[in-house]
Amino acid sequence: MKTVVLLLTFILAATRVSPSILHPVLPSILLSTDDHDGKEATNKEADSDSVLVRHKRQDAAAEEDLCEFGSMPDVNLCKWSNLNVTQLKWIASAGRNAYWLGGPQDDVTYGDALGGYAMFETSQIPKKLNQGPTFESAMLMSSVQKSTGATGMCVKFWYSISGLSPNRVRVLLHPMPADMKNDDNVADMMIDYDGSGDVVLWEARDMTMGTWKEGQVVYTFDAPHTVIFEGIPVDSNDLSRRFRGYIALDELAFAPSAQCGAFCTFEGGTCGWTQDDKDDFDWTQSRGSLNPSTGPPRDRSSFANNGMMGGYAFIDSSYPRRPGDRARLMSQEFQGTNPDSPLCMRFWTHMYGNGIGSLRVIIYDVNSKKDEVIWSITGEAGNAWYQGQVPIASPTPFKIVFEGVIGNNNLGDIAIDDISIVQGACPSAPQVAAGNNGDCTFEVDECGWTNPGPRERVDEMDWVRSVAGDNRAPARDHTIGTSQGFYMVLPRGSVQRGGDRAWLVSASMPGKDEAMCIAFWYFLYEPFIDPAGPSLGSLTLYSQYIDDKQMPVLEPVWSLKNHQGPNWLYGQAKVKSKKDFQLAFEGMWGSSRGNGYMALDDITLFMGDCSTMPAKATTMPLDCDFQRSVCQWTNTTTDSDFRWTTASISRRPANLPDHTFSGPVGYAYFDVFNQNARPQTLTFMSPPMEKSADNQPICLTFWFAYFGAGDTTKLKVHLEPYDKNAEEGKEGGTPTELWSLEALNIGTQRPDWTFGQVKVESSGTYRVSFVGMASNGGFAIDDVKAYQGDCQTRPPTAAPNNEGGKTGGSSSTGTKEDDNPLVGPN
Repeated sequence: MKTVVLLLTFILAATRVSPSILHPVLPSILLSTDDHDGKEATNKEADSDSVLVRHKRQDAAAEEDLCEFGSMPDVNLCKWSNLNVTQLKWIASAGRNAYWLGGPQDDVTYGDALGGYAMFETSQIPKKLNQGPTFESAMLMSSVQKSTGATGMCVKFWYSISGLSPNRVRVLLHPMPADMKNDDNVADMMIDYDGSGDVVLWEARDMTMGTWKEGQVVYTFDAPHTVIFEGIPVDSNDLSRRFRGYIALDELAFAPSAQCGAFCTFEGGTCGWTQDDKDDFDWTQSRGSLNPSTGPPRDRSSFANNGMMGGYAFIDSSYPRRPGDRARLMSQEFQGTNPDSPLCMRFWTHMYGNGIGSLRVIIYDVNSKKDEVIWSITGEAGNAWYQGQVPIASPTPFKIVFEGVIGNNNLGDIAIDDISIVQGACPSAPQVAAGNNGDCTFEVDECGWTNPGPRERVDEMDWVRSVAGDNRAPARDHTIGTSQGFYMVLPRGSVQRGGDRAWLVSASMPGKDEAMCIAFWYFLYEPFIDPAGPSLGSLTLYSQYIDDKQMPVLEPVWSLKNHQGPNWLYGQAKVKSKKDFQLAFEGMWGSSRGNGYMALDDITLFMGDCSTMPAKATTMPLDCDFQRSVCQWTNTTTDSDFRWTTASISRRPANLPDHTFSGPVGYAYFDVFNQNARPQTLTFMSPPMEKSADNQPICLTFWFAYFGAGDTTKLKVHLEPYDKNAEEGKEGGTPTELWSLEALNIGTQRPDWTFGQVKVESSGTYRVSFVGMASNGGFAIDDVKAYQGDCQTRPPTAAPNNEGGKTGGSSSTGTKEDDNPLVGPN
């Protein structure tokens, strides 16, 4: 039996395990340049409403053994059918039913609400029966397929996963009797189905965030069989099962293996991989080594399951090879990758023998004709198959090269098998092949990521590498999706206080002119929300380096606060530094009353000018939550008695709690209680800000609280131009008032946090400042954050052209919005 497994984490021994997807697939990117047709999931036909177009597509689908599931009102499952061993069923539906039955709002084929797809609603719970079906999953089975032959078969499909109740979707191969010729007796034969003979071909666990993702898998099998798509919900005892969710499928097709791009099992040839004419010798195919002292006894899949069929590619180290000889196996040409969509190549390798040399994976730039080694391993690894994986990213057209190098003697055969390429970031594995580049699955160790020592005084606790089974949550790691997997977790104990931090720091990395991207999976879950509000804490990624003045610079590049959900979520951020730099993940606990879990897994670095994901994690120089410092804001008031400062346990106004985590400290404020003095003006200045490349404004948001009784107490937001070439102290220009609020007639009421925002727009470099004025009172600010784009002034009474601009008395304009200023998000 021969199968291709699209994803397995790096396994230290060749064992049969269930695969999983680290990030979804878009094989249009996996095609060679010659084959790419620019197909888009949401715009496949400009005339999607045309009946003629729909009929033509359906006729073509029938010829290609493609199921598009029809269109309204005639949606159907084509030749696919539900297995009756389970009460849970796939149904044919369309986007028009998305808010009724569930499923995506559009299909793949037509990109509209009328096109059909198959859908499984995952929140449904089957009735308990004394006898009958026992599977708690939905199974959609194909018609009987004949032997694939040596070249194999490509299964192509699109899938979408959404909600809290889905667990995963799998593609299974189910063997049928050798004399099975058609589908006449399939239903009867599947009555006793128990899944024991099935082989997992493919699996995905990650949410697609409302989009369709494309999947594909190549496999070979020498007998009749069926393919089953299995939709699996979370356990019925899991609280998430009560919540709506779905797994959807579209455009299921069987196609020649060549249509799966660079996938290769090396059984019917080299699948479009070609020999490089600039090396010393060629890779060859084999079923098993002729020398018991080197090379594999059989191919990867039959090695694992004791099968009788299968082949692989290898370099033959026997005569006339000499040490240092190279053999290069080169893929077809690929288009440059999207900065937000790197590829992940997975393959299996066998390196057994006393004279093993090196195996390298190389990106060959088609334009510059230069090689870049992205994965390399040297020396014997034992008589077993091991999985490797490596992220692939290039802004220009490229080819992938496997380069085998002969070692010190003729006992150095190196073999490769089961190459697959999927879309999405994946950490290089095994760790020794990645070098010190920061990639890490945490399955073996921390891969060079370290906790700072106590002498560095940057944190109060340490990140801990932990097996999932030892923690209540997350119950599974992200890499292999089991309780036996490892990740980094932020510990919580009785000694921790709100604001305590842990840093996880990378090794030093060389600076480059080009931008690079860091991708990772994070878990921020707060199962019980405190009445005062979310208080889990924050996860922030910093880039740190030494500038030209030999001063340390710490730049936040990604940050999220508090509860994000009970699942592993994908994050990524751009890092650009010409100086050597380090990356640091800072986990910070919130209020001591808080509860919850914070974890990291599967860190990957790759070249590319990527965007921040999720978008809400984007950081700007103006952002600050004041938990430990004032970030890049500065107090420009020279009076030592009256100035902006941060709250402390010993000094904080009116016992005002922090807005971020409801702790006792973690905000900035000013207070002036000197009724005999003239009103004081105190300025809190931001760092210089460059205008955006597209000249978009930004929306400056913040939370404020006022206290005291003075009628002169005010808070304003000013904008001033900034000339970085001017003399020191003269960089600022004439300020413009953007936002202004007076704390008039508020009495001695307890201060509360209120949301504020204002549009900031400038034609050049600028600074923003909070300007406080008071003789008997003050203001506090917290959670300052800037977003790209326009916004309205909140509260409306703070607009400078608002006559009065006061929060108390009868100064309100009388509207509901003025009486109750809109409170923004936490």
